[in-house]
Amino acid sequence: MGKAKGKHRLDDYYYLSKERAFRSRAAYKLLQLNEKFPFLHKSRAVLDLCAATGGWMQVAVEKCPVGSLVLGVDLVPIAHVSGCVTLQQDITHPECMSRIKQVMKKHGVGAFDLVLHDGSPNVGGASAQEAVTQNALVIDSVRLATELLARNGNFITKVFRSRDYNSVLYCLGKLFDKVEVYKPAASRSTSAETFVLGLRYKAPGDIDPRLLDDYRHLFKEVVETREKPVDVINKTREKKRNRVGYENGVSVLRKVSSAADFVWSETPLDILGTVTCISFDDQASLPLKEHELTTEEVKVLCDDLLVLHKNDFKHILKWRMQIRKAKMEETKKEPQDEKLLNELEELTFDETTFVVRSCLPDCFNVDIYDLTDLPMTRKKEIEESDDVVSIFQSYVCLD
Repeated sequence: MGKAKGKHRLDDYYYLSKERAFRSRAAYKLLQLNEKFPFLHKSRAVLDLCAATGGWMQVAVEKCPVGSLVLGVDLVPIAHVSGCVTLQQDITHPECMSRIKQVMKKHGVGAFDLVLHDGSPNVGGASAQEAVTQNALVIDSVRLATELLARNGNFITKVFRSRDYNSVLYCLGKLFDKVEVYKPAASRSTSAETFVLGLRYKAPGDIDPRLLDDYRHLFKEVVETREKPVDVINKTREKKRNRVGYENGVSVLRKVSSAADFVWSETPLDILGTVTCISFDDQASLPLKEHELTTEEVKVLCDDLLVLHKNDFKHILKWRMQIRKAKMEETKKEPQDEKLLNELEELTFDETTFVVRSCLPDCFNVDIYDLTDLPMTRKKEIEESDDVVSIFQSYVCLD
């Protein structure tokens, strides 16, 4: 499915951001991330990488303690945000680091408590390439964070779930005490983006350079293997479904199963463990989508399986069981034509003779040859024939 265009992108968060004078609807993503994992209220120095148009900077100024340093860096100029400092720099170039340190020195900041990254590459809509470039950009921002982030500081970044997703999680897991993955409601359901939070930076004295070398090492070696399909229900499993992402070598962003296939499958857990989305868009699934049992909550859960928890999967399985039962009960109600055929099968041969006679074309003069006078062998032949008219041509005289 392509990206929404024009008026279809003007959702509730677009209008809410306009009401609050935020520069982009992305501001609500940060607000919802902060609501889930409070981190802004204790951050006195914030570095926002790829910060244009400045929506996240506005949220940071609003939620951080008064007098905090909020520094925004982007390749393009950022219009002035009250209470913030901006730099026009490329975060992949060494000069960017020196310019940031100059600002830190000027404001008496030794290290940042929080590093944010909500950047996206511009690759002209090529989804797979965009995901690879995006995750490489994430590692560039991590590289900056390792030099500028205070011990126990936090790092929040946008990530595209792709073949390199596991590698990004592995990298952050080596640098932070805890790694969380969360997709806020303000993030469009059609987008493959999610957000990864590295909490409590370990500030290791010696970092393996291969950990931050994305193309030569990190993105070419898969350090985590997983079984297929994933057991989404077994709570004793060490790896949670919403922490895993895509297996190595898979470049597609979404694996889709139709709702009809899922509902009527004899192995629903295997489907939940191997796909990322259950779609209602195909013709066979439309009746399921319109069924009263398919609530909006069910549709939202089915749209992105990777971010679900155990109880969410149980909810989907419960819906499947209920809608299967409802659909099976509907099929038990025989249609009228099938009912009529069953009644005809119960008729005696004499009764059938009358029914058949009434159905024959006018060109057959059935009164000349009464069917009930036929020998039993020929009656049986007529009873067992699939083409009644053809067989009657042998026994009935034409006008």
